Amino acid sequence: MLFFLYLLMRYIAVLLLLMFTSHLAVAQTSNSEETNDIDEILDEFFVVDTIAVLQAYDDLKSGFLYASISYDDQAYFSGRDFDIDQYGLTPSLTYLNSMSIYLFAGGSYYSALDPAWDMFVLGAGRFWSIGKQKKWSISAGYTHSFIDDNSEELNKHRLSSSVSLKEQPFQLSIAGGLLFGADPSYYLSASASFDVSIAQINTIELTFEPSFYMLFSQQSIVEQVSFFRSAESTVFDRINSQLELPLVFDNDSIDLTLSYTLNFPNNIFADEDLSSSGFFSLSLGWLIPL
Repeated sequence: MLFFLYLLMRYIAVLLLLMFTSHLAVAQTSNSEETNDIDEILDEFFVVDTIAVLQAYDDLKSGFLYASISYDDQAYFSGRDFDIDQYGLTPSLTYLNSMSIYLFAGGSYYSALDPAWDMFVLGAGRFWSIGKQKKWSISAGYTHSFIDDNSEELNKHRLSSSVSLKEQPFQLSIAGGLLFGADPSYYLSASASFDVSIAQINTIELTFEPSFYMLFSQQSIVEQVSFFRSAESTVFDRINSQLELPLVFDNDSIDLTLSYTLNFPNNIFADEDLSSSGFFSLSLGWLIPL
């Protein structure tokens, strides 16, 4: 069964590679818009999965720096399309020392927002590998978001933790966190991924790494009970699901990722009529052993 899945994923990867080759020059025409609830942006901010980076380079006992930048041809917030055409850039820098303590810094740029560079994030935490084979890993961390001056009502602090199981070629992760600083809320995410090696030439390896991600979050809903009265309730529900189909070129120190991502947002509010959306992304990462 696993061998059949392996062959199937290789076949899909080859088709995607052909698709990327023929469509890199084609621009997407779908639209997006800034959400009113920036807490949702904070939930999804870490485009570069810091925990995945830590797991991948856990054997570098001397520590490392990992710099990356990601470009999305369309920027969606929680998978929602608000009819504004904009792209997004997300640079980040991660540092891990020999004691598995990490520091993180990142920013976000959205072409249609004013100001476009309106958020900067600093974070720190600890990463643990469990067992001799290091199949299990746990992380815990804190991040602070620096947003524009008119954001006192937003949650700028986040405490988060995650648990991951890596059984090649599969990986499962569950993460959760608390956002606080204004009106506290919490979130939960789950992801599953699968790695397939397509080809290797000298030190350069091409892999196909599909993943499925779900985000659950606490939301406040205001319902109109009558003409003069409304009622507010709090729900915890699925906000968005994502299917990511990335091709990764890696030579140990530099990795280049071409990806297509599908969003499947959930209708939380009664007046929402959401549909699936997709976007292409390109990211570049550079690993610097210390």
